[in-house]
Amino acid sequence: MSLPSGVSIPTECIDAYKQLLYGKKAAKPKFIIYRISDDERSMVVEETSSESDYEAFLKKLTSTLDGHQSSAPRYALYDVEYDLGEDGKRKQTVFISWMPDTTPTRLRMLYASTKEQLRRALDVKVSIHADDVSDIEWKVVLKEASGGRL
Repeated sequence: MSLPSGVSIPTECIDAYKQLLYGKKAAKPKFIIYRISDDERSMVVEETSSESDYEAFLKKLTSTLDGHQSSAPRYALYDVEYDLGEDGKRKQTVFISWMPDTTPTRLRMLYASTKEQLRRALDVKVSIHADDVSDIEWKVVLKEASGGRL
């Protein structure tokens, strides 16, 4: 699938998301981190992990560096599980667009023009844009995933 930004979304990216949604317990990832390839032509699955510690995920997402040793932008999917007490346990996949303030303008524009097309291709309903780590702290993500119920 080719996007207006010129960045294509290969089937591997969609297949990784399907594994997050429908995978068996042992092989089911908890999160996926995507990036735009170095040649800026396609989306790449950078990492999938079954690590359930949100802080470990957050560190991986926000500590990635680009060629200039600045924080690099990324997209991520995180499978949020929460308990609403009497209403039971729920799951919601959250799409996160990580765009550090230090991202160069041209790359910022490329990621911004690709974000919605990727989110739509994956059909993820809940989305968070983050410029700062405080934008994606656990309590913020949990509130978004639960529709403000937590």
